[in-house]
Order: sequence, then structure tokens, then C-alpha cells
Amino acid sequence: MSTKTIAKRTAATVLAATFMALGMIPASADTRTDIRDLAAANHAKNTCSTNSLGGQGFMGSCAARHAWCSDFARWVWGNRNLNVDRLTPSAGTFYTYGERHGTLHKDSGYVPQVGDAVVLNYQGNAWADHVSLVDAVYANGTIRTINGNFGGSGPMTSSVQYATGGGRVGQVIAGQTISAFVSPAGVSDVKPTTARLGVQFNNSSVQVKEGNLYAPWVEVHGGGIAKSETHGDMVAVLTTGGDLYVKQGNLWQGWLHMAGNVKDFALESEKGRVAILRTDGTAAVKEGGLQGTWVEQANNVKEIELSGTYVGVVTTDGKVFVKEDNLWASWTEQLSNAANLELNASNGRIAVVRTDGTLTVKEGGLYASWVEQTSGVKDVDLSGDYLGVVLDNGLATVKVGNLYSGWIDQLANASGIEVDAKTARVGVLRTDGSLTVKDGGPYSSWVEQTNGVSDFSLTNY
Repeated sequence: MSTKTIAKRTAATVLAATFMALGMIPASADTRTDIRDLAAANHAKNTCSTNSLGGQGFMGSCAARHAWCSDFARWVWGNRNLNVDRLTPSAGTFYTYGERHGTLHKDSGYVPQVGDAVVLNYQGNAWADHVSLVDAVYANGTIRTINGNFGGSGPMTSSVQYATGGGRVGQVIAGQTISAFVSPAGVSDVKPTTARLGVQFNNSSVQVKEGNLYAPWVEVHGGGIAKSETHGDMVAVLTTGGDLYVKQGNLWQGWLHMAGNVKDFALESEKGRVAILRTDGTAAVKEGGLQGTWVEQANNVKEIELSGTYVGVVTTDGKVFVKEDNLWASWTEQLSNAANLELNASNGRIAVVRTDGTLTVKEGGLYASWVEQTSGVKDVDLSGDYLGVVLDNGLATVKVGNLYSGWIDQLANASGIEVDAKTARVGVLRTDGSLTVKDGGPYSSWVEQTNGVSDFSLTNY
């Protein structure tokens, strides 16, 4: 069945799509996360809903009134400027697409990638029972898919929904057998983003979950902990006796002792950096992994932070200094009267909560101008273009975008907040010790996690 889709596009968009069809613009590896994000933006929509790009349904699915799993998958790929030549409403055409483009994966050892199509119950002749898209790949070998035409009593009552199950060819997900994975033509294979959520309980035991918000908890340390943190594929615990231990890789790695006489620390997994603040107020950083050598940084420090190539400190007299690049770079003074510091090197953001509770943020590097944000702040977190705060009245609120964007209120009775832009997660620790997290952006739904929490962290790798 042929479907004619009419859309308003700018001349630049049309030109880019034409070049893509001709194979003149290679797709970026980041397209995989773009696929995931566009698909997720249409979660729970049905065949006649207004989609996230403003049109109705997916590839004319509302008018056609047929099974529309393939329509949804090819709509997502197509709206990420990917080659969708000869993909039709038949789910099995994804299989033959993979054969034509050399992107068909039938090997049971293939590890699927975010954005791959999943062909289920393929019967030959471009016929399959279903096709979906890979949304997440988990460390235990399972996957989460996002599916058009899922559930309901037929095409008009079904919707876009997630499913979790087997993650290899021959395994079962949502009651159907995976026949093949198909990568979009021109997209490089990249490691899928894996989200982590770490919690420290009031009894000081530390647990981490990896994958979606319904994944099981893994206890990584049993107790005697003053502080813990997860960052990327690193997990660290600071004992009540001042010993810092870090592990990197899977959650079952052994702990490595980093230093003693430590009262605070920071992690930066992508650069392989670990920072310590000793009980005597001296700070040091190592890089190149857990076996690196400590490089002394500063004296009279009360807080140290890491992000990318940024190292930042707050001194005991309330001054903020930040350096970038190598560990021997010079410090650049930022502000005085500081109570708390947060860094995000990816967009050059520095956030400072002053001793009077006012929050000011700059972006674009160490010499950018400060932009006043709000007052009465008791907690702040940065990630990408996400900025989250908890106010003195217990309100957790977030802004996404530039520093002049509006605040989006999240929850009351909050004591702590964490944000992670890459996974679009927001987490709030309430004053009663309960933790709730949402993914999919600040307007998505909360998923309750656990109780008795004293601290937590969101990250990805």
C-alpha cells in the first residue's frame, strides 16, 4: 500500500534529505540516540495522535487503519534523515532492507545497538509479525524496545509502548522470537548509553541499579559508609574511617583503595580522574584511571569538583577557583562568598550557590558572564542543558535549555535533586527519605524507587 505524506519542510531540510537519499551525507553516530529520543517522545501515542513533530499519526497510519508497527519505525528513522528506501507498512521489509544494505544481523552473538530495528517472527518474503526499535541495552543481556501498534484490541486502540525481554537473536521479547536486528544504513555502531542510579541508605549500605528504572538493585557495599557516588562506570565509597575505595567497570568488580585521611572526593569517569579532599584541607587529583598518580592541586579547600577537563575548588574562605585542561594548568578565580559549586565542562557551565542562598550560573567557559538564576537555593545540579535546584521551601524545580529558560516545577518536600541530560532523567530525594526518578524529560511520569535514602546519584556511560 502506498501512502502519500505531505509535510512542511524548510528548503534546507529538503536539501539535506535529498543528499541523504543520494548517499552524500553520512549519518552521525549520534543519530542512534536521536532515534531513541524521537521514538520516546511519542510514547503512549496512538495511530491518530498528534505526533511529537506536529503531524497526525505515523506515515499516514491514521488514514490507513492497518497494523502500524512498521509505519512507526520507518517514521522515526525517516525523520532522523536516514535512508528508508523500500521500507513499507510490512514489518518484514526491515529484514530485506538489512539484506540490501549489509546491516542485517542474524548472528545470536550480535549485541544490538540503540536505534536498531528488531524483526520478530520473520517468515520470509518480506513478511514478519512485528518490528520494533531498540531503546536500551542492558548489562545482563536483555533489551528494552519501543513499539508502534502495541497492545489494544486492534490498530485503532493500540499505542506506542515499551517492552523488555531477551536481547539476542533467537530469544523472546513480548511473546515473539527475535529473527534479526537491522541497523539503519550509514550509522556507525556506537556503544549504547547505559544509565546508572546509585543510592546510599541511612544504614550507609550502597546499592546501584543499571538500565531502566525498574531494574533490580545490586548491593555494592554493605555499610560503614560516609559518602558514595556513581559516575559513568565508576563507583566510589568513602568509609567512616576516611578511606576512599573506587571500582570501575561492571558492578561486580573488586574495590581498589585510593587514599586514606579523605573527607570528600569527586569522580570523572570519561577522563579517568579521581579527586580527593584530605582532612588537612589539601586537594589532589589523579588521571588516567585508578592506577594513576596523584597531582597536588590546592590547600585550604572545603569542596572539590570535577567535570571533563574542569577542576574546581571552593576554599575555606569561600572563593571559587576553576582550572581547565591538564592538572598543572593555572587557576582562574571565579567568585567569592561561595557555599556550593557545580561544574559541567560539556557546555562550559559553572554554577555557584552563594552563602546567602542565591544561585548564579555562567556558560561558555571560565571567562563568560554570570547569569543570576534564583534565590533561596539549598541544592543544585548541572548536566548538559539541564539545571536543577531545590529551594529552601522544599520545591524541586528544573530548567532545560539556555540560562534564560523558564523553571519547570517538579515536586514539593524535596531535600535533594540530581539531573542527567543524556538520559533525560530527573531524580528527587524527599525529606522523608523516599526517592523518585523520572526519565524522558521534566514532563514525564515519576517512578518510585526506594525509601530510607540519605543520598543518591544519576549518571550514564
